Amino acid sequence: MLARVQSVVLEGLEAHPVLVEVDVANGLPAFDLVGLAAASVREARERVRAAIKNSAFDFPLQRITVNLAPANVRKEGSGLDVAIALGILGATGQLQGVDIGNVFVVGELALDGSIRPVDGVLAMALGIVKKAVGQKGTWFVVPEENVDEAVQVATLPVMKATALRSLVEELSTGRKQAKRQCITSSPVVTGVDLADIRDQSTAKRAVAIAAAGGHNLVLVGSPGTGKTMLARALPSILPVMTEQESLDATMIHSVAAQLPHGVGRLVHRPFRSPHHHITLPALIGGGRNPRPGEVSLAHHGVLFMDEWPEFSRDALESLRQPLEDGQVTVARSNGTVVFPTRFMLVASMNPCPCGNLLADDNALECTCTPNAIERYRQRISGPLWDRMDLQVHVARPRYDALRGEGGSEETSAAVQAQIMAVREKQLWRWRQKFGTKVAFVSNGHLRTDMLRELTTVRPEAEDLLKQAYQRLGLSGRAVHRTLKVALTIADLRDQMIVGSEEVAEALRYRLH
Repeated sequence: MLARVQSVVLEGLEAHPVLVEVDVANGLPAFDLVGLAAASVREARERVRAAIKNSAFDFPLQRITVNLAPANVRKEGSGLDVAIALGILGATGQLQGVDIGNVFVVGELALDGSIRPVDGVLAMALGIVKKAVGQKGTWFVVPEENVDEAVQVATLPVMKATALRSLVEELSTGRKQAKRQCITSSPVVTGVDLADIRDQSTAKRAVAIAAAGGHNLVLVGSPGTGKTMLARALPSILPVMTEQESLDATMIHSVAAQLPHGVGRLVHRPFRSPHHHITLPALIGGGRNPRPGEVSLAHHGVLFMDEWPEFSRDALESLRQPLEDGQVTVARSNGTVVFPTRFMLVASMNPCPCGNLLADDNALECTCTPNAIERYRQRISGPLWDRMDLQVHVARPRYDALRGEGGSEETSAAVQAQIMAVREKQLWRWRQKFGTKVAFVSNGHLRTDMLRELTTVRPEAEDLLKQAYQRLGLSGRAVHRTLKVALTIADLRDQMIVGSEEVAEALRYRLH
């Protein structure tokens, strides 16, 4: 007897519908899995056998053949367990009165028949709807722990599954749709308010500009000047994510098994801070079954690289494509996987190995040799420096300010309100030029052709930029990135046209 059950697997972030075909025929007892199944899928045979028996069903002592179609898509993970078990029960006549023709099922089986969560459920749900396989009447059955994630796709009815026996009973007696819960998210983990950072008016101005335009930022200064605190305060002033940005970030974290337990959707922008010994696959993404790396986990958020020159040269140079293209391509022998990487890169570093080269204090003297300073600076290549929109020197704060004297500092909430207003202005300008058919990007991620369309520059500002290009030896990329920063500064000043003051301030934020 033949039975069919629908399921879904992931390849990167892309969902592929899978038809699980189960045939139970007379012959010597055997359990064969075909259809380009990975080792993790083939291991389902023992889990399914034990789960069926321990759920008070009969496991057939016959020849069982399970085909996972289409055969050209590699199947990874344990998410097909429940679909295979239902197929066996259907093929042996143990699902009388149960219609599973319009049901997509995912979940891992425990030996006692309980159903365990799987990764990437949100991507699966979005894929079912996107590929138009989720026609009217289609249901998506997911483990109970994955329900909060799956119900974020409002157009797809979701049913929770806790155990194989209870799932069969619920499918036969009537399906109960899981309710969509309020959007939940883990709190912002950095816990730093701009008001906690004393003095540093220039550096805080640069941080605000970076947040307003989505610009890359590097902070250069002696140890203990507040570089890390400035970077960790950034999430508190970034604009709130849109619904689509929230879904994108949640989907990536889910596929990477980084979504916190009990969280249905991320509402705070990601803030990723990898250690400088991170491997290349962990940073960019990869593995036998490619998963997102830190650059993708920071999508729509911040990637903070503390002690920037201490990262390996390969890791640093691998950032070029993600920064330029907004995506990274992971190539494998059986195909390629593309992950989105639209993030803000924030880096911090010392000016030299000892850290005191730029110290404005007579008590601190640089002990590094010129050769050591040169080798240290060469760890960051010119093309990578070019991609940093704002390059800021962070000076030591004054003692009086450090001790809390000399007036109050502006809070993150106040700065965030200004930045939200700037982003609204950018969105309005975008829609005036490109309408709603082209996805909005902030100033920092504008392509050169878009920058020309959106920017009006006064003649004197154009002359200043030309002089800087000729005298400072700026590259073409540096010129365009300077203009992007100037556009954001104009937005913060509520100016429709970029003037010489905006260009001059943008040029002050270029150390290289």
